Amino acid sequence: MNTKPSIITVTLNPAIDHTVFVDQLLRGTVHRATDSHRQAGGKGVNVATMLALGGASVAVTGFLGEDNPAIFETHFKRHALQDNFIRVPGETRTGIKIIDAQANDTTDLNLPGPAPSSAQCEGLLSTLLQQVQAGTWVVIAGSLPRGVEPAFLLELIPRLREAGAKVAIDSSGAALKAAVAAGVDLAKPNEHELAELLDAKFDDFQAILEAARKLCRERIPNLIVSLGGDGALFLTEDSELMASAPPVNVISTVGAGDSLLAGYLQGRLAGAPLEDCTRRATVYAWSRLESLVSALPAPDELQQRMARVRVQSIASGDAPSK
Repeated sequence: MNTKPSIITVTLNPAIDHTVFVDQLLRGTVHRATDSHRQAGGKGVNVATMLALGGASVAVTGFLGEDNPAIFETHFKRHALQDNFIRVPGETRTGIKIIDAQANDTTDLNLPGPAPSSAQCEGLLSTLLQQVQAGTWVVIAGSLPRGVEPAFLLELIPRLREAGAKVAIDSSGAALKAAVAAGVDLAKPNEHELAELLDAKFDDFQAILEAARKLCRERIPNLIVSLGGDGALFLTEDSELMASAPPVNVISTVGAGDSLLAGYLQGRLAGAPLEDCTRRATVYAWSRLESLVSALPAPDELQQRMARVRVQSIASGDAPSK
């Protein structure tokens, strides 16, 4: 019999992440890949994996294609993730990332996935409500699958919060807007997703900061804004911090933002102060950037890395120093 987890991640549109490395990507030509890697993915799955590596009890759910579940089922067993995914007809989609070594950039090809029925959406809601209890974090992450409208989140999120759950969203576009409208406890947009959410354009860091402050004050009590290589903003109702890692040897950016969220929630689950949560979040992202797979350093090394993270408190009206 499954015990109730401390945290649940919801991946409505998971993907098999297939990363392909080429020396140089040239349109209209044949390429010989120098390396490739496939793994179970999707934002919620990535968050869950890093949380499990950190010792959390995690359940995963969402919609999984019944024609190719093996790579996911193997991954869930390896990381002791409680598998509550609803199987739907068809194949889980593949997301292809082509990494051009010469240009040092990535080209993404995201294939379509299966479309769950309205009955299966109801089944997902029922599954979640059976699992949550007061204080359970539910992380809704990633894009919506075909046939599922943003209105689904307008139904799902209030029901979860009525059941006592705390809801985090890590999405973009219409899904992020719907989740924020429904009311969430935590959101983690990057600066581009934040601009899209607010229908705004940011010319500098100060504009990002002011927009994030207003959003946190009026609508989302816990807000993380990832800023790529510059680090991330962590805002709550009574604290504003910015954290950044030292220079990182980037192997792949897949899952880095998801790891940032996982590290932050890992700290929250442990009742750590906000500064420690930001340090752990940054180290989780740092560790993921240096690996093709989800991985964390040994506990001693993790603590040493946390000590190397730069955390600055942002005084009202002030941009952090570089």
